[in-house]
Amino acid sequence: MNLRQLEVFQAVLQTGSMSAAARLLCITPSAVSKAVAHTELQLGYRLFNRTPAGLKPTPEAQVLAVESGSIYRQLDSLQRTARNLATTELGDVRLAAIPSITHEFLPTLLHQHALQHPQVGVEVRTIHQDQMTQALLTRSVDFGLGFFEHPHPQVHSELLVSGRLSLAVARTVWDRAPRAAALAARLAQVPAIRLVGDDPMRQSIDSTAHRLGTPGGPGIQVQTSRLALELVRLGMGWTVVDFLTAIRLDPALIVAVELHDLPPMSLYSYHASQHPPGLHATRMLAMLPALLHQALSPRPRA
Repeated sequence: MNLRQLEVFQAVLQTGSMSAAARLLCITPSAVSKAVAHTELQLGYRLFNRTPAGLKPTPEAQVLAVESGSIYRQLDSLQRTARNLATTELGDVRLAAIPSITHEFLPTLLHQHALQHPQVGVEVRTIHQDQMTQALLTRSVDFGLGFFEHPHPQVHSELLVSGRLSLAVARTVWDRAPRAAALAARLAQVPAIRLVGDDPMRQSIDSTAHRLGTPGGPGIQVQTSRLALELVRLGMGWTVVDFLTAIRLDPALIVAVELHDLPPMSLYSYHASQHPPGLHATRMLAMLPALLHQALSPRPRA
């Protein structure tokens, strides 16, 4: 099968009809029909059977679909790269970020990028750290943003900024203790809101809980720091948050205490080592240092 035959084959697979495949490829239905017939003649077997519900792939076509799917995706990626290189104005960027970055910082980046490059489309995927490898190596995204250096040998990590972790607790819970009380005394009977699974923040929470003598027991474990913070706001316990989240907390509702006994947390950008970001993704990445510096600058007090 040549690339044109592959393109037609995939279009018929996706749409289930010659006419719909023709509209997808911007050619005539007869051209699609001829391409399928020529491919079947070359291969020596049928690819599609006509049914009341439309064209259905034969068992042979289903095997071909699995084998050719990755080739078709690579072809689509090649075409996309070629379009991005053809002009400095049109194109798109696909990025992935962990939830805390997506909710706390990414809107600022997307807003500034849209002002500077209004003709460039942006696709954002919110994923967890353990999903980053697949997204990068399958080229589903151009780059990713996450905390901690990525351990995979085929993923390149670029340090962007570092900051302190903070313990977050509701103002109502914090103010129950005398002002001079130490942190351990203030939170001696306050449970920790932990994160489930292999989230890297879990270790920081567990370490802080051990140091503070936090009560044991099953407690509450959640999947995202955002949900943990909602429980903190309700006075259900304390949790540990990153520096981007800490600076956006309302001090009237939540107290953020920097944890100097824990190592700083670093924000990194990631990309597949064999596939560096293209022009538009590189432009977006170049905006990050200044925006992060601005976001982390001390704000004037009212």
